Amino acid sequence: MHSNMPELTDSEFLAIAARAAKRTPVKPNDLLILTELQRRLYRELHAAVGQLVRSPVPAEVSPASSSRVRDAIDGILVEGEELAVLRQMYDHLALAAGDQRVADQMLALSSGQHGPGAAFLKRVLRFAAADTYANTVQMLVVDFLKTTEELTLRAVLAQLAGMEWTFDPDDRYQRTIIDPPDVVVDEVEAELRRFSELGLRPDEAIPTGRSLTRSDNAAWEIPDEHRIRLWRRRYVEAHRRSLAWARAKAEVYRRERERLAPYGHPDGLEAAVVTQLRQEADRASSARLFQIDDSLGQMALRRVVRRAEKSTTPFDPAHLPTKRGMLFLDAPLVLPNGRRIVGYVWGPWSPREEEGWYLLRPDRLLEPVEPPHDGAPWTWVTALTCDESLLKLPFSPYETLLARPGEVLDPETRLRNPDNPERYRSGSGRQGGQELMLRHVRALWELLTQHKRSTVRVLAHQVHQLKPSKRDAERRRGISDSGQVENWWVDPDAGERFREQQPSQPREGGSGRTLSVRYWRDEHERQQCPNSHKHADLEAAKPGSCPHYEITIPEHVVGPADAPWSDRLRRARHRPSATPRRAADV
Repeated sequence: MHSNMPELTDSEFLAIAARAAKRTPVKPNDLLILTELQRRLYRELHAAVGQLVRSPVPAEVSPASSSRVRDAIDGILVEGEELAVLRQMYDHLALAAGDQRVADQMLALSSGQHGPGAAFLKRVLRFAAADTYANTVQMLVVDFLKTTEELTLRAVLAQLAGMEWTFDPDDRYQRTIIDPPDVVVDEVEAELRRFSELGLRPDEAIPTGRSLTRSDNAAWEIPDEHRIRLWRRRYVEAHRRSLAWARAKAEVYRRERERLAPYGHPDGLEAAVVTQLRQEADRASSARLFQIDDSLGQMALRRVVRRAEKSTTPFDPAHLPTKRGMLFLDAPLVLPNGRRIVGYVWGPWSPREEEGWYLLRPDRLLEPVEPPHDGAPWTWVTALTCDESLLKLPFSPYETLLARPGEVLDPETRLRNPDNPERYRSGSGRQGGQELMLRHVRALWELLTQHKRSTVRVLAHQVHQLKPSKRDAERRRGISDSGQVENWWVDPDAGERFREQQPSQPREGGSGRTLSVRYWRDEHERQQCPNSHKHADLEAAKPGSCPHYEITIPEHVVGPADAPWSDRLRRARHRPSATPRRAADV
């Protein structure tokens, strides 16, 4: 049984289909393809399978093996017309099931479906055999499209197209489609007009057409300060002016695939899209720019891994390096699902009741977002991926994350599959990816601001200024930030500096023993109390009320400077760092 579908016994399912079949049938016109594009896409897939499939279908021939079938399915997916094509396929099957012999064949074939998408195919065949009310099937198709993967969708389209020819090789039951005379259905033009009425107009510098392009095989190049400024400008322009990007967002809204969006906006779909795009443009236009070196990105990831089995400390907005920021990673963060994250955009956010914001939960239900009661704004974070390109950019928005003041994330390992720690449990992959990204960006924030809370400084940075003339040009384009780009990396001398800061005499209350050897202490975290003089009183009044900071301690040498290196630790660890690389006397 497919994981996207509820578990039902055959008797329960047939009873539901029988009850649905007794309802008043829908008018034939409700199931007809209305646009020329939808008709062309469906006919092309129908003709492609017709050249390959003959009744009975040979066991060694798969409809998906035809290049023309693959091209036809690619066209359907690119244009986003999966719902219309699947709906028309069902219409053909339901008409063919008017022949009792064909209906019996459908019932027999439905029992032999296996593999991904099998539960969906089984239901479609049995609904068609029972001549089920069309709206019932349409809701099944909508739910299937929301939850299925692209590979499964391709297989289902190919299989259904092959079944059409298996049950009706002479195409006798295909409904004749006749467009009404002098009627032009152009939903695109009407949608563009509504966007224009809301103030979203195309800019001449922004190309029209497809706003998203897949780039799975594209290598992510290390950015520099010039590219980062250019990318930020084009990112803002795309969210303020691009009609193509707005239409792509509207399609995501229709399928309810956006995790956080104003689905309940009172002014309709277009107003909801414009609301979200303008807020994202405002965040990016006033964001400070950061470039994160691979050494810092790896340190943040190691910190996430070390803290995976523990709950995070409460989120404190004071740990943000700036209220609004935009950072890019030299090396992408690879999620368990293969998606590559190359940056984050963040800024304060307070939802308004009149905008109708909803949160899409892991169980695919929409939950209204209530404004914060204490008035403290949340932090909106947009993760950027290089696996899709937005207009002239080598990346696009991928996921929305929310960081609420005082929020604590549970141990990340609760989402892992105990039989395969590299994978998440069924149904929690999306949630697990969101928490991994949030833990990663929080680790970056806390490392960037650690020097403000502790004397332990592990990072070094360089600021790239923007010339005043170019800064004025950026402001004319709507960029309110100074245009500085901060490049951060792990200071290679951080461990030696930390060692020099440590007291030479043993601390009071220690073991009293003096080390006679040297060894390398691994990078680790320690809990630092910001209120040491008030800690006892706070804990006595309410346990756990004294917040502690997680401070990263760099790898450093432990032991006297003139002591020999520990051979036991060096043999056990086999680490290059065990060699006396910084000792002048060795």
